[in-house]
Amino acid sequence: MMNLFPIDRRFTFSNFVTGENNKAAKMAAMEIAKGTARTNLLFIWSPNGLGKTHLLHAVGNEVIENGIGSRVIYVPANEFMREFMTAYQENILSEFRRKYRDMCDVLLLDDINLLEPETRGATREEIFETVNYLLVTKKRIVITADKPPHSLKNFENKLISRFQWGRVVDIKPPPFEIRVAILKAKAYERNYNVPDEVIHYIAERITGNVRWLEGALETIVMFAEIEEKTPDIELAERALSQINLPLKNIDAKKIIEITAKFFNLDPKDIQSPRRKKTISIARQVAIYLCREMLNLSTTQIGQIFGNRDHSTIIYAIEKIKTEKEKDSSLQMIINSIRETIIGEVNANRNGNGR
Repeated sequence: MMNLFPIDRRFTFSNFVTGENNKAAKMAAMEIAKGTARTNLLFIWSPNGLGKTHLLHAVGNEVIENGIGSRVIYVPANEFMREFMTAYQENILSEFRRKYRDMCDVLLLDDINLLEPETRGATREEIFETVNYLLVTKKRIVITADKPPHSLKNFENKLISRFQWGRVVDIKPPPFEIRVAILKAKAYERNYNVPDEVIHYIAERITGNVRWLEGALETIVMFAEIEEKTPDIELAERALSQINLPLKNIDAKKIIEITAKFFNLDPKDIQSPRRKKTISIARQVAIYLCREMLNLSTTQIGQIFGNRDHSTIIYAIEKIKTEKEKDSSLQMIINSIRETIIGEVNANRNGNGR
């Protein structure tokens, strides 16, 4: 069984913006990565978009760089479940267990809360046995979720107890100064010319998670590119006035519908397995916009788009990011779709008197 979810080399400890809200989580992750932690099990929880997955990949990158010979597996929890069920049905559980137990030194298990609706419990039992095996054999495990262990629904007490046996840390929403630092880091990374006063304005207005900050920055830069000017407060006000409320009302269905309409397709085509070039491009644009405009993980996006795996979603997002920088017509298409989405949501909001 091959590992289909490579460690993302972009996410390291050095580019993880650190403050009081996430310092404990980062230090705990670094200790796990270096093999100096008091316990080999780390459970990191927070609402979506605050850096859990960044830390998972940072652990993986640190181990790959400095843990000579150590074998690292990163896997979203729902993909672990799918792989386990396939192995069970095909009678190759021994191969599955060899991969996740004997051939794994560091297991990075993302979004375990995605298993809450899984009613049969077979996957959770397999996770319990895998965690026990890895701990007994002195292997390391990092697990993430959107809530603390005791709040996980439909999880057996023995599994919750096992999670709590390790170190449990949370990540809180970033305070103002960290939001500013994150925005400056993102602007530098993407070579955006955004004045400090605009950075501060975004940080004051957007107090949610990191993805919302990135979305606000991207929207303001988009407005500036369209108007061919350096972002200023007046432009930032206009841009954020369009995204603040719609962010709560836009959903993936709306993005898929409008993208499909733009490409003269049926929305079902975008979510289908079909690989016709026009459909593939439309699908990748819709995936990119779901990531940019919504607070969704790549795993959640994969579920929306026909249960596509994590690596496929990352590929689509990165491809559109790269291609739109080289192809101005693609950038214009994305801008048009984004503006149509925001315009329709604003029209509906105003028509309903909100």
